[in-house]
Amino acid sequence: MKRRSVTRALIGVAIVVLGLMLLGKSFRKSAVDSTLSSLPPPAPLGLPGAEPALPEPSPARPEPPSPTPAPHPSLDGTDVNGGLHVDSQGRIVLHRDLRRLFDYYLSLRGRMDAESIRALLRQHLEALHPLPVVKQAMALFDRYLTLIDAETRLTEEWTARDLNATAQVEEVLAERRYLRHEYLGDDMAEAFYQDQEQYEAYQLERMKISTNPQLTPEQKKAALESAEIILSPEQREIRKKTFAWLDIKSLARQPVDSLDGEAAEAIRQRFGDDALDRLAAVEEERRTWEHKRAAWLAEKSRLAALPNLSDEERTASLLEYGRTHLDSTELRRMQALDSDTSAL
Repeated sequence: MKRRSVTRALIGVAIVVLGLMLLGKSFRKSAVDSTLSSLPPPAPLGLPGAEPALPEPSPARPEPPSPTPAPHPSLDGTDVNGGLHVDSQGRIVLHRDLRRLFDYYLSLRGRMDAESIRALLRQHLEALHPLPVVKQAMALFDRYLTLIDAETRLTEEWTARDLNATAQVEEVLAERRYLRHEYLGDDMAEAFYQDQEQYEAYQLERMKISTNPQLTPEQKKAALESAEIILSPEQREIRKKTFAWLDIKSLARQPVDSLDGEAAEAIRQRFGDDALDRLAAVEEERRTWEHKRAAWLAEKSRLAALPNLSDEERTASLLEYGRTHLDSTELRRMQALDSDTSAL
């Protein structure tokens, strides 16, 4: 009898301990969810792809430059893109820069597994921020990663749609938006994708107007101009500058130094006295880039012809050449054009 009583007592203690453990786990999860849901939204962002300078939220503290080396040889010569904004209470401010940071590390997908990428990101953050901020950032990264994986699974289905049909394009955009808000929550989805979704809505409206058979050419032109109200003021300004530049180039149709007087005067009248100087500067930048590109390819060919070098030594030598002769932006562009740099 005494043995049975002891056994029942031990079982009772085990049940109580297990209950406390489950309660503690539930409490911790609730606390994390509460912290993440309280994060404030970011400032409005600009046109995707153009990457204009973004205003910093007034309560935020931007992340200082990273003192750590590139996380992978393929990113040598690059700076860590994006970063964290943290308010005075130690909470991460949701911002487009946070997505830039995540995307910088996720560019290693295909060369590293997800856990290794996650470890590199955590190591980078731990060198710059206290542990509570790191935990917040990693929780947000995990949430973002689940969205990326979900989008990847649906990519084949989306690309199989007829993307020349307005209705199907609208369906795909709506599905993508739903997925982002479902996985990230409204605040995080708006911080990461607000500018992109705004521009997608504008492009969809242009598509609807352009394919509307009931509109005359004059009505379509007026409707397309009115559709720009969908864009933010920053996006409209960037679009205006982009198309003004294209107009300058279409008027020039030849190098600046060979323009006749009438064409040059037309450009000055329409775009200002400095338009030709700006066009000449761009042409000079293009010539300089073409020279650097040719020199890069020549150096790559020279290294490939050296029989005593290993692949790792060729890669290291080419990257050293890039760091010596190019700035970090040029080196990134070179590697993007020459995607097999790491396998000479």
